[in-house]
Amino acid sequence: MRLRSTAGAPPQLASGGIGGGGASTLRPRARDSHNFARLAVEHGFLAEADVHKVEAHARSQGLALHDAAVDLGLLNPEDAGILAALQGGFALLQEGDQRVDPLVVAAFDPANAYAAKVRTIRAKMRAVAKEGDPASLRLAVLAIEAGDEAAIMAANLAVVLAQMDGQTMLIDVDMGRPSLDRLFRIANKAGLAEQLMGSAALLPAAKTAVEGLWLMTAGRASGSAASLITRGPLAETANGWGLRDTSMLFYLAERKGEQTPYGSILAGFDAVVIVARRGDTAIADMRRVIDDLDRHGVPIAGTVIA
Repeated sequence: MRLRSTAGAPPQLASGGIGGGGASTLRPRARDSHNFARLAVEHGFLAEADVHKVEAHARSQGLALHDAAVDLGLLNPEDAGILAALQGGFALLQEGDQRVDPLVVAAFDPANAYAAKVRTIRAKMRAVAKEGDPASLRLAVLAIEAGDEAAIMAANLAVVLAQMDGQTMLIDVDMGRPSLDRLFRIANKAGLAEQLMGSAALLPAAKTAVEGLWLMTAGRASGSAASLITRGPLAETANGWGLRDTSMLFYLAERKGEQTPYGSILAGFDAVVIVARRGDTAIADMRRVIDDLDRHGVPIAGTVIA
């Protein structure tokens, strides 16, 4: 089944971002430690005696409070994500906002069960990526014969990263069947293909309607552009873009019959999560990809069954 947006042609978002007239965002109150502590105790997630431990650990390790609580084993990732959503500190889109597809539920309802699962995936990736710069991580979602569900998960994960960790760029590496442009309703005129070919005068990334989230679409790929992906580590390519304090999430997809060398492509990444589809993803293909990633020292945060 092809992924279809519920809108027509995606509108071109202006570079001025979402703050202009008519932007329909709901802004929860600003995040602070007292608010987190109050919510955690009121909702029975933490005892009052644990709050000081969490705050001290957060300060010493440079972690957000919800991540510090998980690191100490006082909260599981899902509960920590719920608290972070309740605590607020980021903008939410109103239901019916046509600038983002409703399938990207994390942009509208952080208390949604699917959004909670995606926050758990984020927590696992952050745990694996402890050695990386927390403000500038290189992360990837790698789909192996997983269908459109993997792209939807990547889109929601990018939203959660922007909400919880700051400025994030989502990059669609699926040049054969791009889909992230439709989910975020941004025209796929120039993107990664043009960047790799050197034909883009400026970095071809557009602001999405989600605060702090940028999208580099796949672009209009030719065979030569697609082949450039296999020539060197994407992490090195991304480092050459000169973006500071911006984490990047790359979405890649392999389909039946392909044997892409993902180990060399993703060498240098901080964490990768693999998405498979029950009944469609061949075990042999999974094993081949995992072995290739292991040979190149690529940290695998886990496997998600779509």
